[in-house]
Amino acid sequence: MNNFGKTAPSALLALAMCGVAGTAMAQEGSEDVIVVRGALVPDEKQNTSEISSLVDAEDFQRQGDSDIASALKRVTGLSIVDGKFPVARGLNERYSQTTLNGVPLPSPEPLRRAAPLDLIPTKILSGSMAQKTFSPQYSGEFGGAAIDLETVRVPEESYLQLEAGFSVDTESTMRSGYFYEGSDTDFLGFDDGLRDLPSVADEYVRNPGSVDQAALDTAFDQNDTLLITGDEVPANGKLSATAGYVFADTADYRVGTTFSIGYNNEWDVRDGYQDRRDTVTRVSTEDFEETRQSIEFNAFNTTGVEFGNGDHEIALTTYILRSSLKRARIADFQDTDVREDVLFRREATSWVEREVWQTQLNGSHLFPNLSDLEMDWRVAYGEASREAPYDRQTVRTRESDGRYAYFEGENFNTLEFSTLEDENLYGGIDFTVPFDLGQFPVEFAFGGAYTDNSRDNLRRDFDFEDLGSASGVPDELEYSRIDLIYSEPVLASDIINLDPVAGALFPDASTASLEVAAAYAMAEIEFNEYLRASVGARFEDSTEESSVFLTSAPEDEQNYSLEDDFLLPAVTVTWNPFGNLQVRGAYSETITRPQFRELAFTDFLDPNLDITLSGNPFLVNTEIENYDIRAEWYFARGEFLTIGAFYKDIQNPIEQYFTGREGGAVSYLNAPSAELFGAEFEFEKRFALDELLGGDNWYGKELVFVTNYTYSDSEVSADGTVTTAQLSQGQVTPRTRDASGAITDGRKLQGQSDHLFNVQLGYEDIDSGTKVTGLLNYASERVVLAEAVDGSSPAVLEQPPVTLDLVISQDIELGGAEYGLGIKVQNILGSGYDAYRELDTIGERPFLEYDRGTEFSISLSREF
Repeated sequence: MNNFGKTAPSALLALAMCGVAGTAMAQEGSEDVIVVRGALVPDEKQNTSEISSLVDAEDFQRQGDSDIASALKRVTGLSIVDGKFPVARGLNERYSQTTLNGVPLPSPEPLRRAAPLDLIPTKILSGSMAQKTFSPQYSGEFGGAAIDLETVRVPEESYLQLEAGFSVDTESTMRSGYFYEGSDTDFLGFDDGLRDLPSVADEYVRNPGSVDQAALDTAFDQNDTLLITGDEVPANGKLSATAGYVFADTADYRVGTTFSIGYNNEWDVRDGYQDRRDTVTRVSTEDFEETRQSIEFNAFNTTGVEFGNGDHEIALTTYILRSSLKRARIADFQDTDVREDVLFRREATSWVEREVWQTQLNGSHLFPNLSDLEMDWRVAYGEASREAPYDRQTVRTRESDGRYAYFEGENFNTLEFSTLEDENLYGGIDFTVPFDLGQFPVEFAFGGAYTDNSRDNLRRDFDFEDLGSASGVPDELEYSRIDLIYSEPVLASDIINLDPVAGALFPDASTASLEVAAAYAMAEIEFNEYLRASVGARFEDSTEESSVFLTSAPEDEQNYSLEDDFLLPAVTVTWNPFGNLQVRGAYSETITRPQFRELAFTDFLDPNLDITLSGNPFLVNTEIENYDIRAEWYFARGEFLTIGAFYKDIQNPIEQYFTGREGGAVSYLNAPSAELFGAEFEFEKRFALDELLGGDNWYGKELVFVTNYTYSDSEVSADGTVTTAQLSQGQVTPRTRDASGAITDGRKLQGQSDHLFNVQLGYEDIDSGTKVTGLLNYASERVVLAEAVDGSSPAVLEQPPVTLDLVISQDIELGGAEYGLGIKVQNILGSGYDAYRELDTIGERPFLEYDRGTEFSISLSREF
C-alpha cells in the first residue's frame, strides 16, 4: 500500500474528531458568540450515508428512456457500452454490481456475469440508485458503482394503464433490407421448434461413429433458416399494459398487487464497414449491410401485504425479461490470407433468444418493542438463458464474369448452435438497531448474504466440407442458389459433408460456478447535529470454478479454480459545516473477480466485435483501494450542486490484449497495477417562470435545468510481471514474463473516457400536463481492446455517438377521455458507431463502423 493509502483512514477519522472538537469550542464560547447554523438537507441523497446518484420515476418520464441502460447513461460518471453494460467512473462493467431490490441478477451474456441492463424496462421501476462509494452491506465486488434498482410496490389505489406506440427510423424504415423466413412465431420473439438442434446431430457429436454421415447431413433445415430475400423494412411498434389492484385496505393491513406486460418490435438496418487487417501482411476488410429485428417481451408482478400499522411488509416479486434478435446480413470482403485479389461474398443469418426470470421474496420489519430493531430479508431464485440456434454463414467468390461461385474453403460455410444456462440462488438478511453510545446516537447494522451462481455452456458447430468428392462441388451446382447446393439429394451424396468442429483448443462444453458467503458489520455514529461517520467491514469467502471439456471425451475435462477470502473495510465521514452544505469523505477496499469464460482456456467468439477471445486460467482477483470526497449544496428538494473527486489504486486489474495470433485473437491478463483519478460536477435546478419572467400567465410553469460533467484519467503500469496461458505438450501451462512485453506502460484502462457530459433543459406546465425536454449526452473516446506490444495490432478505440434527443409528453382529451401523448425524437444528430485503430503504415482505419438514424416515435396511453 502506498503512503496515501496508509494515512487516508486516519485522516478521515482525524477530520471527524476535529469536527467534534470545533463544535464543542463553539458551544463553550456561546456566551460571547451567536452561531447560526442549519442542518436541513432536503434531498434523498441526505438519507444515504454514501456518495450516490439517484434517478426516480419522474426522471424516467422526463427523459423518455424506455430501459434502465438508457437512463443510467445520464447519471454523473456513468456511460453505457454496447447499449447494455455500465461503465462507472472509467471502470467497465466487471467493476460494477447491479441488483434488483438488493438481489443480484442472473445474466444471459456468454462472456460476462454482468446482467445486460437493456432488458430491464423503466416501466417496472420506481427508481434507481448508483452508489459510488462502497458500504459493507453491498457486495465486495465494487469499483465503479453499486447500482440498485427498485421495482414498483403495492399501489395506493387500483388502476389500469394501456399504451401503444410506433416509431420510424431514417436509416431503416421503408428502405430496402434483408430478411429470411424463420419460424411462424418469430414475430413474438419465440421460435416454434424449427431451429431445434436435431437429435441425430447431438448424438453424432457425443458418440462419434454412432450415426450415419448421410443422416447427419440431411437432418437440418436448409430453407427457412438459409435463404435471404430483399424487401422494405416496416415501422416499429410497441404495446404495454400496467395494472394495480388493492385487495384490502384496512386499519390493520393492506394487500395489493401490481402487474405489467410489454411487447416491442423494432427494426434496425446497419450499413457498415470493418477492417481487421494486420499491420504486417494480412489484409481483411468487409463492407456489410444487415437487417436486425429486435423483439422484446417482459412481464412483471409484485404482490405485497403491509400490516402492524405499517411496521411490516412482505412482497413477492416475479419477472420475466426476454429479448430476441433476428439478423440477416450480406457482406463483401477481402482476406489475403485466404486468396489474393479475390472478392468474397458472405451471407449470414442468425437468431438469438435471451431470457431472464427471477422470483424474489422480500420482507421489511420494524420492532418498536425491541429498541426499534429493523430487519430486512430477501431470498431469490432466478435463471437466465441464451439460445443461438442456426447461426449460419455461406461464402462465395466473385468470378470475372460477375457471377458468384460456392467457395469450398474450410470454416467458411458453417452452421452453429450454442446454449447458455445461468442459475442464481441468493439469500440475504440485514439487521439495524439504534442505541446511544454515551452522548452519541449510533445505528449499528449487521448481516450476511449467500450467493450460488452456476453456468453451463454447450456448442454444436458444423463445417460444410467437400470431403466426399475429389472434384468438389460440380460445375452445374457451384453457381446455383444455396438451397439447391444444400438440397437433400446433394447432401445425401458424398459431394458435401457436415463435419463437427471441436477439439483440444475448441472444447464444445463448459461449466462454471461462483459461491460467495459474506458477513458484515457497520456503525453510523452521529457525533453531533453536523457530523456523522459510517465505519464497517465486510468479509467474503469465495470459490470460483471453471471447467471445459469435449462432450465426446468428458474424462479429459480441464478444471480451473480460484479460492480466496477478503476482509474489506469502509469508512465515510459526512460533515455539515453550515447551511445546506455537506461534505463527504470516504475510504474503502474492494475486489473484482474474473468472469467465468475468462478463466477457461478455450477460444470463443465475441458476437459484438466479431473477434476471437481466449481465456486465461491463471488470472487472479483484482484488489482496489477507493478514495472519495464530495461537497453537496442543496437549495431545495431535488435541487443541488455537487463537486467531488475520486482516486483508485488498483492491483492486478484484468485487461484484454491482442495476443499476436493470426486473425487478431484476444486474451486476458492481470496487469501489475493501475491508477484512476477524476472529478465530478452536477447541478440540478428548477426555475419558476412566474418568478423569473413575472406575470400570472407563467404561474405553475417551470424551467428544469440538469447537467453533469465527469473528468477522469488512468494509467496502467507495466512495472512488474504478467502471467499468460500457453499450450505445451497438450497441457495448459503458465508463462510469466516482464509486463513491458505484453502491455504498454502508461496506457489508459479499457472503457475509460476522459470526458462525460450530460445536459437536460426542460419546460413543464403543471396545469396542462405539458413536458418538453431536450437531452444531450457525450462521452469521449475510450479503449475497447488494448494493443499488442509486438506491433501486430494497435489498440482499438471507440468514439461513442453524441446523442441529442427531444422528449415531449402532453395530456390531451379525445372523445371525452383523457389520454397521455408521448413524442420522442432520438439521435437528432444522426451519430453513428465508430471504433477504429491507428495503423502505422496507412493511418486511422475503421475497426467497425456503421450508420445510425434519427428515430421519431409517438405513443398514446390511457389510465382507467
